[in-house]
Amino acid sequence: MSTNHEQRVETLRFYLFDRPLHPELFEIYADQHIVKSGYEARIWVTGCTHVIAFYRDDASLVELIANSSAMLPQRGRLFEVPLRRERTHERMRIDGINYMMNFQVELMKAKVYSVTHNDLARMGSRRGLFVSFPARPGGSALAPFALIDYQAKPNGLHVFAFHAFPEDLTIIKTQSIFELS
Repeated sequence: MSTNHEQRVETLRFYLFDRPLHPELFEIYADQHIVKSGYEARIWVTGCTHVIAFYRDDASLVELIANSSAMLPQRGRLFEVPLRRERTHERMRIDGINYMMNFQVELMKAKVYSVTHNDLARMGSRRGLFVSFPARPGGSALAPFALIDYQAKPNGLHVFAFHAFPEDLTIIKTQSIFELS
């Protein structure tokens, strides 16, 4: 069985839940806990993927990217799509939480990918959660990574995530906004 950092783009799906998910479902490489007066949030790097959990009182919204084979619950699953091309989705006023997201799956030419990969890795060394994984033996010399940059505001959380897949010459970009309504 492959480890989480050996994920491949074609096996990944984007999910949204209206309930908390237990940390034992994931291999967590980095964890950020955010507490504001109106909400609480958790950001986990789970290989070249992520989990973002946003809580307001008893309400929860949890976004994640995971392998299609992941053992995730059916209960509370609001949205599930394969990661392909570009997609936008929004849910308004779920128990006082507005949610908007956009993801893009960008396949690049080798030279463009290398420059983009290096620029994002440099950015990750300065801010956000950045986790780099070993390059696959015999594969690309570039390392797969996850970079989660976020802004925790008093009324919401804005998250920009970048997941690098050198073997596929692909960067997955997500932008997510959780706001109190």
